[in-house]
Amino acid sequence: MFDTSTRYIFEDFITDTSRARSGDELFDLLRKGVGQYGYDRLVLTIHRDDDLPESLNGYALLYSYPEDWVKYYMETQCASFDPVMKAGATHANAFTWDGLEKRSVYTPKQTRFMRLAEEAGLNNGVGIPIRSRASAIAGIGLASTERCDAAHPHLDMLSAFCTQFYAAFKRLNARTVPEQTEPAHLSPREREVLSWMASGKTDDEIGMILSISRNTVDSHVRHIFLKLNACNRVTAVVAGLMHGHIYL
Repeated sequence: MFDTSTRYIFEDFITDTSRARSGDELFDLLRKGVGQYGYDRLVLTIHRDDDLPESLNGYALLYSYPEDWVKYYMETQCASFDPVMKAGATHANAFTWDGLEKRSVYTPKQTRFMRLAEEAGLNNGVGIPIRSRASAIAGIGLASTERCDAAHPHLDMLSAFCTQFYAAFKRLNARTVPEQTEPAHLSPREREVLSWMASGKTDDEIGMILSISRNTVDSHVRHIFLKLNACNRVTAVVAGLMHGHIYL
């Protein structure tokens, strides 16, 4: 259940992850961040990321899933038919497991697999695809021990926490230290648009607020994505917060 009494502000999460010195420390911070939305089961999987050592490409690199489930998953090679794993490699945005199942045609084997996951204590699942660049395909699976739907309205925030976690994870583990570049310059109007994006407003709503056309908003959004090297709204907002373009 979402607990507002222990709210972990995303800007604090950015600061804390930038100071973390190990993958385990980062993962503990992520557990704290998504835990406030009801998720206590997490798993990091990296299908392929050429910036990371080969040893950091694989399933369950960091996890709080039940040990028995992880062992079963790996011993029976569930990745070869796991519908959530396959969706995470092809989807650009966060998705719920139940929503994926409703939109897809599962084989009997896949349906049984999903029911076994629930029996193992993996409920209300969410898949968070990570696309840090064209060659990187990773994802974070989230689930809760208790059966509830409280977190589903918070997919954007869950994506933001996971995206920032992965950016910090890569800084710690990349093969080479990335070159330091000057933060991209955003115009005042672009910062306004990005700020409203962070508030969850649609392009139509932003246009009404700023008294500009939807096409103009779309043009600003595309420029923001290009300048911040972002592939979607969540990664753009995360980059904007990290570089001080906007504040929550």
